[in-house]
Formats: sequence, structure tokens, C-alpha cells
Amino acid sequence: MNNKIKQVIAIALTMISIDALYNFDALSKLGIVSKVYASESTSVYLKNLSLNKSDIDFKEDTFYYDVKVDNDVDEIKITAKPKSDDATVSIDDDFVGENDNYRKIVSLEKGNNVVRIKVTNDEDYKIYTLNILKGEPDKDNIYLNNINLSNGSINFSKDITNYNINVKESADKITIGAVPDSDMYDVTIDGAKANKEDGYKQTVDLIKGKNLIIVKVKNNKNNDQRSYTLNINRENSLDNRENQDDIYLDYIKVDDRKINVVENETEYDLNLDENTSQVDVIAEPEKLQYTVKINDKIVEDVDKFKDVVTLKKGKNRILIKLQDLENNQQRIYTLNINVGKVEEVATNKDIKYNQWVFDNSAWKYNDSTGAPLKNTWFYDKNTGKEYYLQADGTMAVGWLLNNGKWYYLDSSGAMQKGWVNTGGIWYYLNPEGIMQIGWFKDVDGKYYYLQQNGAMAKNTQVGGYKLGNDGVWVK
Repeated sequence: MNNKIKQVIAIALTMISIDALYNFDALSKLGIVSKVYASESTSVYLKNLSLNKSDIDFKEDTFYYDVKVDNDVDEIKITAKPKSDDATVSIDDDFVGENDNYRKIVSLEKGNNVVRIKVTNDEDYKIYTLNILKGEPDKDNIYLNNINLSNGSINFSKDITNYNINVKESADKITIGAVPDSDMYDVTIDGAKANKEDGYKQTVDLIKGKNLIIVKVKNNKNNDQRSYTLNINRENSLDNRENQDDIYLDYIKVDDRKINVVENETEYDLNLDENTSQVDVIAEPEKLQYTVKINDKIVEDVDKFKDVVTLKKGKNRILIKLQDLENNQQRIYTLNINVGKVEEVATNKDIKYNQWVFDNSAWKYNDSTGAPLKNTWFYDKNTGKEYYLQADGTMAVGWLLNNGKWYYLDSSGAMQKGWVNTGGIWYYLNPEGIMQIGWFKDVDGKYYYLQQNGAMAKNTQVGGYKLGNDGVWVK
């Protein structure tokens, strides 16, 4: 749109706004003014996201995607259209608009390429991250000597290229130092060159939740390079489902049945006819600044905070999450809908909340709604340990494969770190509990080799290096 036209429209809208404000009080007294819904311009979400060389399963409230393309793909066209025409979109800090069809062509290097898409309005923003892997991960004979962080901890080994790092919610920035094996190598951190005179350091902004940072070391003479991936998770207190702050829904409506929300009650029961297969659920917030999610799907004022929910016969549990993102507050409501014959259920006094329960010879952990946690890690403040609750809600013990990474949980279910011996074999788990492979240097400066199954090698040679009975490299 032409800038002059935009200016004319802006002036006209301003005059209309002033006139509306002037007449608001009089219209209110006449009963003409009712509750006004904010327009879709308040949205900072993408409507769709597509790539011309790969497919992604896009969802507006999923902000991270792994994408793989062939080694011969040197560039990729990214289309990122916002939900609102009033929002602005940038792809790797370059603005794209309607005239560009919200598209940008991005050049790709071999290995990992991180592309960030930012959707902004005058009040808020969201960042979508694409991790585009071109070809196979780098396997060149070039390494970093060390990675150090201003926040969080990392147990660095130059052969290990993927790290999970947790930092506190207060850490909105992190300084990363990445020292190469040779001064002849170039280092980039999150796409910015890290210079020797600055200690090979760069400071990177962190958003709440997952932050993907790629550190690359490259030999420009022969084009060899290696990428190290830092998955930095910045804590977000709103991820804690136990939070119940003083923010509230105005009401909940299921089809034509309105539920008046009581201040101190967050769980409501409803019985429906056995022929009911889906319902319209409306969750109206007290304030329009609040974000509303129905079963983790964001609903907005432009849709009257409504979602269509499919029901099965018997018990159905719908979670409604209300969040004030600006003030870091949330409240979670539970809607229990029974379709058909009402079965006799346990009374609330029989349900245990926010505690471990022993059920059918196995331990489970019930959340603030009395339901067992499933498919998730749980940090127990009382023990200071992390536990994993499986798909059936039972606590995992022993070896656990989760998201492609191996963990070891002792007989109490607590995640282990450091050296562990199981079945007479030694394994090493990093500070995030992930089983390590390859060469490893411990805090005493001793080198060990961990095989592909994680088992410590001993009394053997690896690549010409002799390992003793204790697994230590014999120099």
C-alpha cells in the first residue's frame, strides 16, 4: 500500500476514534453501547506458513519446526502470512508485506540453518523458528575447543554437537563463548561472527520457552565446517499447570447452556444427551487482554472466544487455560462433560490433588485438577529431582528413550546425572540427564570413550588411543 494512502487512512481513523470517544458516554446512557470486542488486529499469529521445498504441519500456536531439505537445495522460498493485515512480518529481520506476498527467498548453507519469523503489532509479538537441515549433519574434521555460557550449564565435549540447556525465566539474554580448535577457523553464533579479540563471544536474546542457537566453526580454506546445536530452554512460569492466579473468565457456555463462573471454583460438570457428538464451547474472559486456550487451541475475540469440540460417549475432559501474558499470570478451568448415561464417579474428597498416588502397583502424580500427568517430565520441589510420567500416567524407571535421547531413572524414578553403573557397565549422563556417546572429558581432565550404546569402552583401543581397565585414555 502506498505510504501516502496509509497516512490518509491513519488520519481518518484517528478522527473517527476521537469522535467515537466523545460520544461514548452519551451512547452508554442510551444503552446503545455494549461490550466491544477488539478487532483481529490484536492478533500476532501467522495464518499460514509454507515452504516451496518442504512440507510442514503448520499450527498457529506451534512456534518451532524442524525441516529437512536435500543437499542440492541452495535456497528456499518462505511464505508467512499473518492472521491480521495490521500485523507486520519479518523473516530474518527483513520485513515482508502484501506487496511481497509475505514471501522471502532464504539462502541455505549445508547443515543447520535457523530462520526466525517475527509477527508484530504495536503491543506484542510472536516468533516462529524454522530449523532447516540441508543434507546431513556436518561430519567434517573440524571442532570447537570449548563452549561457555553466562547462564545455565554445559558439559562440553568437542565430539558432541547437540546440547539441552535450561536457564531461569529471568535470563532474557545469554552470552555464548565458542573457542575454536585453531585461530585459523571462523566462528559464528546465531548467524553473527564471533571475533577472537572479543573472546569468540556473542550475546543472544532469549524468548520464553525453546531457543535454538546454532554455533558454527568453519575452515574457509577447504570449506570444512561443523555445527553445534544449543537447545536453550528459558523457563516460563505459565508452563506450570498448577498456577492459579487472580484472573478469571466471565462465563463458560456450552451450546446454549451458560455456566456462571464462581471466583474460587475452577472445575465444572455437565451432562449431555447421548446423541451429542460435538458442542460449541465459549470461554469469555473478564478482560480482553487475556489469552484464552481451549484444549491448547487459542480462541480469540474475533471468533467470540469459541471453539467446536468433538465429544465421545462417556467422560470428556476439556481444559480452558486463561493467561495474562503481560503480567505472567494464568488460571486453568476444567470442564467435565459426560455424554449419555451418567456413571457413578468418585467424589472430590476421594481425589488427591498435586501429589503422588500409588495406583495399581505403580506411582502416578495427580495435577491440580486431580488428573494424572502423562507423557511429561515433572520436577518435584520436595525431592529436587525430575521424574517422567508415561502415556498411562505411571512413573518411568530404568532406561527411558524420550525424543530420541536416552535417560536413566533409578528405582525411585529420579532422573540420574553423571556416571551410573547398571548391569556392570558404566554410562555417563550429562547435567540434563542425557546419555552421552563419543569422547568425553570429565572434571578431572581424564578422557573416556563412550560407545554408540553409551557403554564406556575399556581395555581396548579407539582410533589408535589406548584405554585402560578404568576406561581412561592412557597417554
